[in-house]
Amino acid sequence: MNRMLAQTCAALLLALSVVLSIPVPALAQQDAATGSEMRAEELQKLVSTLEDDGERQRLVQQLKGLVAAQRQGRMAEEPSLFGAVGERFAAFGDDVLDGVAALRNLPVLGTSISRHLSDPDLRARWLGIAWRLTALLAVGVLVDQFLTRTLRRVERLTIPRVDASVLERVPLGLVRAALRTLPIGGAAAAAHGMVAVLALSGSVRVAGGMMVAAYVAARLLMVLARLVVAPRTPSLRLLPVDDETAEYLVIWSRRLAGVGVFGTLAVESARLLGLPRGAADMLFKTLGLAMATMLVIFIMQNRHAVARALRGGDTGGRLSVLRRRFAEIWHILAALYVAAGYGVWALKVQGGFDFMMRASVLSVVVLVVAGMVSAALARLIERGFAISQDARSEFPLLEARANRYLPVLHVVLRGAVILLTLLALAQVWGLDTLGMLTSDGGRRVVSAVISIAAVLVGALVVWELASGAIERYLDAIDGDGNLVQRSARVRTLLPLLRNALFVVLVVMVSLIVLSELGVNIAPLLAGAGVVGVAIGFGSQKLVQDVITGAFILFEDTMAVGDVVSLGGHSGVVEAMSIRAIRLRDFSGAVHTIPFSGVSDVVNMTKDFSFAVFEVGVAYREDTDAVTAVLGELGAELQADAEYGPLILEPLEIVGVDRFDASSVVIKARFKTLPIKQWSVMREFNRRMKKRFDELGIEIPFPQTTLWFGEDKQGKAPPARVAAMALGAPDPAVRMD
Repeated sequence: MNRMLAQTCAALLLALSVVLSIPVPALAQQDAATGSEMRAEELQKLVSTLEDDGERQRLVQQLKGLVAAQRQGRMAEEPSLFGAVGERFAAFGDDVLDGVAALRNLPVLGTSISRHLSDPDLRARWLGIAWRLTALLAVGVLVDQFLTRTLRRVERLTIPRVDASVLERVPLGLVRAALRTLPIGGAAAAAHGMVAVLALSGSVRVAGGMMVAAYVAARLLMVLARLVVAPRTPSLRLLPVDDETAEYLVIWSRRLAGVGVFGTLAVESARLLGLPRGAADMLFKTLGLAMATMLVIFIMQNRHAVARALRGGDTGGRLSVLRRRFAEIWHILAALYVAAGYGVWALKVQGGFDFMMRASVLSVVVLVVAGMVSAALARLIERGFAISQDARSEFPLLEARANRYLPVLHVVLRGAVILLTLLALAQVWGLDTLGMLTSDGGRRVVSAVISIAAVLVGALVVWELASGAIERYLDAIDGDGNLVQRSARVRTLLPLLRNALFVVLVVMVSLIVLSELGVNIAPLLAGAGVVGVAIGFGSQKLVQDVITGAFILFEDTMAVGDVVSLGGHSGVVEAMSIRAIRLRDFSGAVHTIPFSGVSDVVNMTKDFSFAVFEVGVAYREDTDAVTAVLGELGAELQADAEYGPLILEPLEIVGVDRFDASSVVIKARFKTLPIKQWSVMREFNRRMKKRFDELGIEIPFPQTTLWFGEDKQGKAPPARVAAMALGAPDPAVRMD
């Protein structure tokens, strides 16, 4: 009831303003008279031209020339939305200037209204008009309210069951909407009857008609909104929304309907008051801008809810992916459509809405076709390049090798489809992409793209050939299926060569691409030289690293896999770059050592290795017997199936090397494969310890004997023996 009262008051106030246009016709008649005089002079001049044969012939030739020029213009250039928009922007600017100029006449209009209100006779006349308009609108509202309350019981009969189907809800909803339309029709009929009863005529009749029309339009729009969302009756609701959302939609429908209907009534009232046409058009455009802004706000408020509805259940298919993508950008597209629609309406672009509808439909067709083509290409590639199950079972690595660049092919084809789709969409929306591509500039762009693609493909081919050759050489196998052992130098230099080739290809391809794009690369090369000199002066340590590393690599001082000692660290060489070495020691720690910090290199696995033994035995042992035992152990180890292949030569027994404080040291060595000396040494030590224990050969360890003087016979027994002779307990026996 409060909302209806507010709408009634707004309509009444706007209608009262309409009747203030009564004094304006005099000005209009004056302008019309001036226009009539001008048209009379022009008509007389035209009559004179037609009576003169020469002038008439000249006029006919001019008209024919204009017709031919217009035909040629239509044949030469197909009108597009963007061209029409560009033309209308100039006209829109003129309209804005006309509206601003028309606003200067508002003080005159205000003075006229003030004069009318200060005159007692005119004021009484306005009060009478206001009373009649109020009576007109009041009768309509009362009839509307009476019929609404009367039909409310009938409306309750249209409420279906909670579990009613759509086929049951739609007819009942239409019946309910029809019942709600009857009071509106009754109000319009009653208001029409009051026009005759109150003897309304002229501007007052026009004002009353506009007032009733605005009221009826606002009420009908709300009936339509309630038919769709049914905020108070969920069983009649056509949209699958909850009660809160339904009430929210009704509120926004009321806002849009109120602004649109009563805003239009206000502008029309101002126009009838004498507002110039330019100013009225500017007000209409402002009203349209307000409506478009409200729609954009409404879209942005509901972007998340609509996005969730668009995503739906994640089925994992291509349609689900498309729905997710559309859900992410739907609000942007909707806002753009609102802005475009307002622009077409405000700029009065001829055929603009038809163009938008046609372009929208064609855009959907283009996107659907592009999706189908993309899916078909993906399926074709997947099936065409598929490896049979038998081949995959027999060669597990075949699929990865054969389909290495299949993802790249997918990306290239998908990019081509996307590019063609964008060009087609641009063509649909009025951008002459085909004409642009066939022009001189377009041909240069296409030529540059083809050249860049050819360079990229050529670089890829060169890289694959070089990289494949290096991989095949390093991973080659012999006739028995065994991996061919390449030298450590080859295994180190070839990967470095591959990395260097990659850097060279990247630099060359980048320069060629920039050159094809029109960038002058000569200053870039000159700048690179200057930068190189500056870097050389500022990073002498880095240059030293590179030069030292190059000599170490070329001289084959060490290679990946060698065990070296350098820079105070020992370990296995895991990797070598042009600047540094990476070592991993026995504990697993990784050491990165720049080549400039390498003063000397101890390579313990260059070509072959020696497992060196220094065997210490007691002085009482026979060294010849120990040497014979060592020889037997060496022969046994060399004949072993596991350790024999690691030994290159029989055990070399050098002999007695030195005399230590408590042992005689016998030195021997095995010549082994690189890095295998420690394995051989551990196994030989294990066997030697067990054999020495079996034969009773003593492996001495540091001992200390204390002597306490000499007896009368010149003997000096150990302290332990003397103590036991005196009756002391044996220290080896534990006393508890």
